[in-house]
Amino acid sequence: MSGRLVASAVSSALAGAALAFGTFGVLDAGGPAEREEATVETRGQHDSSSTGHQYDLVLRTASGERFEVSSADASLDLEPGSPVRLEVSEVGHSAQAVETAGHRVETGNSPVGLGIVAVVIAAMALLFTLICAGGADRPAPAALTATAGFLAGALPVLLLF
Repeated sequence: MSGRLVASAVSSALAGAALAFGTFGVLDAGGPAEREEATVETRGQHDSSSTGHQYDLVLRTASGERFEVSSADASLDLEPGSPVRLEVSEVGHSAQAVETAGHRVETGNSPVGLGIVAVVIAAMALLFTLICAGGADRPAPAALTATAGFLAGALPVLLLF
């Protein structure tokens, strides 16, 4: 097996894994969510050089689950014991948003940003795969190896869903 076949299989496996992880991240950040009642357990504030002033909360649901959220929105400047409503992702079980006093504050990652990053990483890996496969002595086996590598990279991540 030539080095180009191995390189195309490895780079396409990376592309498959990147797309699968990106899909998981997008669904976790902006996919289906369930609402749960929670109470503010602790609060904090800090200044970040990249985002400015941040409000940090630790929330506890009635079932005892603990969520940590952070946002620059001053609506999250809540006292401990304050009731809030959480939107919890059905995919990754992370807090997508906090509702308090009729105001919704998004606290998770941006689904659009995650999608763009995943597509860019996967596209770069697939471009490298095409370069490797195109320069191979036998392009048909190189394409089959790349396809197998892509599936081998994506399948383990998809099984996490």
